[in-house]
Formats: sequence, structure tokens, C-alpha cells
Amino acid sequence: MASDWLAEAIATRRIERVKANMGAADERVNDARRHVASARKLAESDTTLAMSACHDAIRKAVVGHMSANGLRVRTGEDARRLTLGYARRELAGVISESDLVDANEIRQDRALAEYGDFASRKLNATHVRAAADVAERIVNAVARALAS
Repeated sequence: MASDWLAEAIATRRIERVKANMGAADERVNDARRHVASARKLAESDTTLAMSACHDAIRKAVVGHMSANGLRVRTGEDARRLTLGYARRELAGVISESDLVDANEIRQDRALAEYGDFASRKLNATHVRAAADVAERIVNAVARALAS
């Protein structure tokens, strides 16, 4: 049964129902795992790209869960935030609250990395490695949920 939040998101067409696709879900999780590995490799040499990879890993894992459940966020200005909203509300029993809070901070860091001034001065390898740890925990949690 969908939560009230999900039912509202579907009713307002921010999230749409699609055919459930476990193959696509698995592909997203595998992509997410590769992104985490790439972020770790780039932590020292390209912190902004590595931070984007951490964010994309989280996003793809959550999108994979949505795909397996026949859901898709509609494209638009709030799509990334809505994806994390889905994680916060629909995966709360799967992903820890602290990792969900950190995921939102990683989303903000990704925006800094993509659009901010002097992002390479504000993001460092230690920061990226911590983000990669969070991303890996989220990806693994989603993978476990999909396997059960």
C-alpha cells in the first residue's frame, strides 16, 4: 500500500506509474556501484566529479527501487529532490535516517560541485570519501531491499 506521500505525488503527477522493471532496477544498482568505485578513484584528483558520482550513485539506486516498483519521477526542476523525498518516505525502513540526512547534504554538495564558485576549494578528498561511504551504504541497502 502506498504511503500518503506517495499517493499524493502520484495524484499530482510528480511521480507516475510505469511498468515495473526489475532488469532496469538491477542495472541502476550496478551503475550506482560503479559510480561509488569511480568516486573513490577520483577523490584526490577530481573532487567535483567524484562528488557528482556519489550523488548519482544514490540517485540511481533509489531510481532502481522505484523502477522495480513501477514508479518514475517526472522530469523537471524538482526531480532530484523528489527522488530523495521518495527515499526518505518510502525507504525509511531500509536506509538509516543519518544516511538519508547525509544524502541530502551530498545532493547540495553536488549542486556546489556543478554550479558553485570555487567548488574545488570547498570539497576535498576526505569529504568525497565520506560521501562515497554514505553512497555505498545506501546502494547496498537498496540492493538488499530489492533482493528480498
